[in-house]
Amino acid sequence: PDPIAGFGGAIAQHMNEDHMDSTIAMIANAIPGLVVEAAEITSVDSLGMYVKCTRTPRASDQPQQFKIRLPFPRRVEQRKDVKDVIVEMTRAAKAAEVN
Repeated sequence: PDPIAGFGGAIAQHMNEDHMDSTIAMIANAIPGLVVEAAEITSVDSLGMYVKCTRTPRASDQPQQFKIRLPFPRRVEQRKDVKDVIVEMTRAAKAAEVN
């Protein structure tokens, strides 16, 4: 089994409750031009996370929902590794917003 499976749900819940802005920034950094209004992490594993995204296209007033895979830059094995890589990805995303 995946080494993160036992606590991936708790990580997703924490990120969704307290850091959705970071998840949105990571998506924008990973997929330039994709602007989402909401991003809910549905699962986390050693290689990345699945995120349910919501956006409203410019030509519509109907929101769209879809799921994306947001990969980690490297495989993680422990809970601390997950935190470290998410912080790293968030910092990279925030730095890209400035430039």
